[in-house]
Amino acid sequence: MIKKLQPAFIVSALVIVIAILLITKTFLTAIDGRVVLVANLLLTAILIWNVWRNFRASDDKNPHVMVRGVMSGVVLKLFVLGGAAFIYLYAAGANRNTNALFVSMALYIVYTWLEVRIITSQKK
Repeated sequence: MIKKLQPAFIVSALVIVIAILLITKTFLTAIDGRVVLVANLLLTAILIWNVWRNFRASDDKNPHVMVRGVMSGVVLKLFVLGGAAFIYLYAAGANRNTNALFVSMALYIVYTWLEVRIITSQKK
């Protein structure tokens, strides 16, 4: 299972390095690296949990089990990241950084694509 997760770990490591560079103000951008870092860690943890859960369910003869697992993983990621975004918007007040939220939404799409690719490739 670890070998299948290598692309996700590579993407996660790259995003962590970029987020740390954003936090230390190496790049002069208007993106808050802390928000990107937290979103990346949340998405990576959910991806690992969903892939592990779907690997366990892959032995089931019913093909709908895999579809339900993928769809529930996508919805879980959506609700967790959406909830985190609402908490951030409420807590940050006027100091909120919408650019970081847009980067987090792009990460959601990347991690969803990776998760579906990993799960469907192992089912062949």
